[in-house]
Amino acid sequence: MAPLPEVRLGSSLQSFACCGVDFAGPFVVKITRKVSAKRYLCLFTCASTRAVHLEVAFSLDTASFLNAFSRMVARRGKPDVMISDNGTNFTSADRELRDLVLALDQAQIKENATSDRIQWRFNPPGGSHHGGLLESLIKSAKKALRSILGESKTTDEELLTAVVEVEGILNARPLTYCSSDPND
Repeated sequence: MAPLPEVRLGSSLQSFACCGVDFAGPFVVKITRKVSAKRYLCLFTCASTRAVHLEVAFSLDTASFLNAFSRMVARRGKPDVMISDNGTNFTSADRELRDLVLALDQAQIKENATSDRIQWRFNPPGGSHHGGLLESLIKSAKKALRSILGESKTTDEELLTAVVEVEGILNARPLTYCSSDPND
């Protein structure tokens, strides 16, 4: 096995300092008796501790991802590095964040630049194995959501509740090897 990438080694003491993101879904929710809509699971994971933060995205566009990203940053703190695949919503979000930075006052940015920048890294387009960390967590999250929801159409509120429960389940798993030695 090749050595782990440097961002996975936990050089920062803050969780979610290096964060990966991926989407899953769609999950169908009912709006009214005859109207339904698709919702998507946005999974953020800390690259060093593998802790999970789940958000519901209301579509796959850039604005919806930026809203989910803002909610994650408000709860977990701003990451230094973001890792994702080359999805158009992620590449557009990276471009929009850069454009927003350029539109702001450059002098003020220089004062706060060291703590406010986020480096975005995209996995190579042909390297699906680079996102293995995210894909295994997506699989676990989808399996837990399907166990809770089944195939029924739920409301947005029920989906949000189930997503928070799944986040709790995923974060309750052991993050390291559990020894059978009672002295450990």
